[in-house]
This record gives sequence, C-alpha cells and structure tokens, in this order.
Amino acid sequence: MNRNLLTQIKNEWRDNLWLVIELIVVSVAIWILAFILYVALRPKFEEKGFDCENVYKIAIKTLDTESPEYVNMGEETDNNNINDIRMLLGKIRKSSYVEVAGLSCNAIPYQLSYSGNRLKVEGKGDSVYYNGNLRMGSPEIASVLRLKSREGLSVEKVEEILRKGEILVSNGETYELTGLDDVKDLVGGTVMFMDTVNAKRIGGVIESVKRNEYETLMGTIFVPINESDNKQINYCGGIGLRVKPGMGKKFEEEFYSTADMRRLRNVYLTQLTDMKSARKANQYHSDTQVRLWTSGIVFLLVIIFLGLLGTFWFRIRQRSGEIALRKTCGATSGDIFRRTIGEGLLLLSISIIPAIALEWVINHYFNLIEDDTYWTAAVVALIFSIFIMVLMIIAGIAFPARKAMKIEPAIALKEE
Repeated sequence: MNRNLLTQIKNEWRDNLWLVIELIVVSVAIWILAFILYVALRPKFEEKGFDCENVYKIAIKTLDTESPEYVNMGEETDNNNINDIRMLLGKIRKSSYVEVAGLSCNAIPYQLSYSGNRLKVEGKGDSVYYNGNLRMGSPEIASVLRLKSREGLSVEKVEEILRKGEILVSNGETYELTGLDDVKDLVGGTVMFMDTVNAKRIGGVIESVKRNEYETLMGTIFVPINESDNKQINYCGGIGLRVKPGMGKKFEEEFYSTADMRRLRNVYLTQLTDMKSARKANQYHSDTQVRLWTSGIVFLLVIIFLGLLGTFWFRIRQRSGEIALRKTCGATSGDIFRRTIGEGLLLLSISIIPAIALEWVINHYFNLIEDDTYWTAAVVALIFSIFIMVLMIIAGIAFPARKAMKIEPAIALKEE
C-alpha cells in the first residue's frame, strides 16, 4: 500500500494512456452538454423586470366597414373611434375590481412581436447609441407591470417619469455605450424619437422587459403615450390592467356580462387574457424544447456513466489478484478503496489540462464565447463537468471495487 501512485501509473502507462484519452473525451462531451444547457437556462433565471401577477391584457378591435353593425360617422369616424377607446378605457378603470389600467402598444410582455429601434443619444459624448425593443404605453403601464427601476426608484417614481413625457431604457446586451461605463449614465441624454423635431429625454433605467424568459437580455425602450393625443392612441392595440388581489375571476365575470364595457359603436374589446395563460402559451415551445434538451442530456450522461462504469469494472476485475494479494499483506478494505479511488481521481487530474485545451479549441473554432456572459457559461460548464466526472469515477470504482474486495483472497489468487 506504500507504493507511490505516480510510479504505479507510470509503470502501467499503456493502459492508463487509453483511460486518460477516454476521460478527456468524456470531459469535453460533458462540458459541451453543460454549456448548451447553461446557455439555454440562464436567461430564465434572470431578473424579469416586471410582475405579471393579477395582470390581464385586452385587445382593442374596430368593426370592419363591411360589418352590418358598422356605424358610419362620416369624416368624424376616426376621431369618434378614438374617443370611444378613451371611454371604454375609462369604464375599465372605474371597475371596482381594477387597480390600474392603461393603453398598450407592445408594452405587455409575453408576446413575440419585435419592433427594434436604434437611438443616437445626444449630450453623452460622441457616437453613443442605444438599441432596444420598443414598447409604448400609458404611464399607468408602469404600475400595471410594476416595472423595476435599476436606480432604486419606486413604481410611482417610474410612472412619474413617463408622465413627464420622458422615456425609459433598460440594461441589456444590445446597446453600445462608447465612452460610458454603465447604462445608467444615459439618464439625462436626449434622443430624437419618431421624428426629427421633438427630442425626448431619457428619464430613468429599468430592468429589461423581455418578450420571452428564455431570451437573453434585450435593451428596452419604453415610450409614454399621451392619451389626449389622437395620433398616439392610434398606435395602441390593447389595454393592460392590474386587478386587485383575488379579484381576477370577479372582473372576468363583470367584463363578459357587461356589454357596454366591451363595446361602443365601432370599437370593441376582446380577448381578455390572464397573463399567466399568456405566459404559458408564449413559453410552451421554449419549455418543451428545454425539457427535450434536458432529457437528452440526462440520457447521454447516463450512457457516459455506464461506459465509465464498464471501463472501471473491467479494470478492477483485472486487478482482483492484486487486491487479494494486498489483503493478504494486511491491507484493509478501506486502504484498497482509497487507493483505487485516488488512482482514478489522479488520472482525471492528468486529463483535465488537455481537456480544457481541447474545449478552448472547440470554442475558438465554433465561436461559442463572445462576451463575459459566455465566459461565465464556459467556467460553470467546466466546474459542472469536473464535478460530474468525479462523481462518475467514484461511483464507477466504488461498486466493482467493493465487490472485488468481498472475494476471498485464496479464490482470487487461484483464478489468477
């Protein structure tokens, strides 16, 4: 038992060489699987930037001119339709079950529409650009979604920023901050938005409002809608509202049983949707994909484990005579067990360096790592792969080693 492990490994280098190659291949395979799974799952655990509990969305529709119920009001039709939207929104707000409501144009999350904008920020140095997903809504949407400020501001303060006509931007991975250290440095800058006359001030920074929880962080540009401006209301295709806690079902009953809450001349409200249902529908495909990937990765890990188990089982069986001889020389089962485990872990340590080098080559060739986020994924995947390999080696050695140690020394030596 006093024989040096390194000397033993050196003397048995031919057998150990193939085992080290196998450990390298297995380590790299587990690293790739862990990397893919981490990159897929990481965004889901990021800060969502909003709270959709007790939140509903409603679609705003207008009757087609061919509809028998269409009301033709001549040149005033468009203006009257917009006024009717205001009135229906007012009725929603007056409901005893509603806490707050506002108009929405892509402001509500869990919808996959994308309206990207690239804004040049003035007053913050040269060539400062911000890229983001455009979301427009009444200032009340800040309270509907309980948008989370990155500056520690309350929801009321965030809503106040929108009421002043200022826009909100968010953290994300798609903005370019030449000469700036943080996205918060954009506050106070101005951008030309949707025209070349009226500049809008950036009033605050919120957490990113993603379209889907599996998306990487995207920049968000939140622009307030002035409900007194007919042109701005034209952008709106829905209403977002927050009901009082526990009043969701009551509001649904009121909405569907009150005709004048749902329709006024050519304008009607439809598709009342609980955001829990919207989230489930939005993420169904992504959740299914992740479950499939996870199942496939677990299956591959089981196959890899069985392969390692077979390798070490065969290796231990070949050493039955050696184990019997050591026991006759006074070695305890614990001594033999620690030595076999130590040998396996030492071989793993030898294989780690070339495995890391191979992982770097794979990353360089396929351009997997692009920024600090993906470096984090690579490190996490490496730690995970080493941890899994250690568990596999211990489990792969423990069972056949214990079984070999139960064989009587005389029987084992006789078989040799």
